[in-house]
Amino acid sequence: MLEQVDASEVLDANGVPVVLRAVVVKDSAQDLVQRFADAFRAGGLHVPPGSEQPQLASGAAMLTGVDMYRGLTYTVILQPQEGGVTLVYLGEANHALAREPSLAGDVATLPPGAHGVMRVSDESSRTLSFQVPMSEAEVRTFYAQALGRDGWRLADGETSVYTRPGEELRIIQAPAEKGLRSVVLVHRGRLRGP
Repeated sequence: MLEQVDASEVLDANGVPVVLRAVVVKDSAQDLVQRFADAFRAGGLHVPPGSEQPQLASGAAMLTGVDMYRGLTYTVILQPQEGGVTLVYLGEANHALAREPSLAGDVATLPPGAHGVMRVSDESSRTLSFQVPMSEAEVRTFYAQALGRDGWRLADGETSVYTRPGEELRIIQAPAEKGLRSVVLVHRGRLRGP
């Protein structure tokens, strides 16, 4: 291990408490996937087969082990970096303490047809991510109208950053599979709702 970043706060991911930390290691992501799979199995965790493990874009690999008795999942996200090192995100989710996520805390309205919705919040920000059957221009138009009604204004010189007193909302979008778009809304500042 070359570096470590501990997270002292618990995130809320769709109503599930999650603790994260990140480390940088000098091993390859390919070696680490096998090492974590072996360690998960040795620890008594169920490791779903590769075809059932969700995978991420941009060369990152993801592996999850499940403790079915305690309602915990352990996830590692392995992201290769320059110089032959790997950034490893380690996550522990406690599904036994899960609660229904509150829609009242959404950072903005969801467009029609949005699905795969994920809500994540911590002490300083809220994130809302989803996929939608819209073009980039349609997403921009939808949020220009919806956010304008809620008092948000496009920041000077920006096309996807909105502000209102004490708050910022950043809209990040990218093409996804099957003609969909992945959209992530990141809200920082004064948080409303639960």
